Amino acid sequence: MQNKVVLDSCVFNKLFLEEDDKEQAVQLITEISKRNYQVIVPSLFLYEVLTIASVSNFPTQQAYELIGLYQKANLKLVDLDQPCILKAIEMCETGHLKSGFPSFYDASYHALAIANNCTFITADNRHVSKTAQFGHVVLLKDWQSVF
Repeated sequence: MQNKVVLDSCVFNKLFLEEDDKEQAVQLITEISKRNYQVIVPSLFLYEVLTIASVSNFPTQQAYELIGLYQKANLKLVDLDQPCILKAIEMCETGHLKSGFPSFYDASYHALAIANNCTFITADNRHVSKTAQFGHVVLLKDWQSVF
């Protein structure tokens, strides 16, 4: 069985955005390829990446082509099944009025990792702080702990 990870769209976006932790994302994706890991993501990944490309003035067609290339190598877009959706709903209900609740989008990625007994890698500190009790999640800065 091939090793797997779930990669947040915000991490993938760092391939074409100029952000402080871009190099970490590049190193992570390079390591994923070297180790022949499969990257599984909810189908909403496509829309999230293309939306960010569009609003960031990055050529959307180029972002779409980048996703296509990655699909040929490591990336698999999947539709969530009922257990994943129910787990995502459970996560969304675990927040607090003061600190907020996890978004369904982020929880979808995280639930997919739980269902596949793998790790969700994200750069979203807020999501991790709200859902750490579910496990199966690491921040981009800690990506090396996955391997």
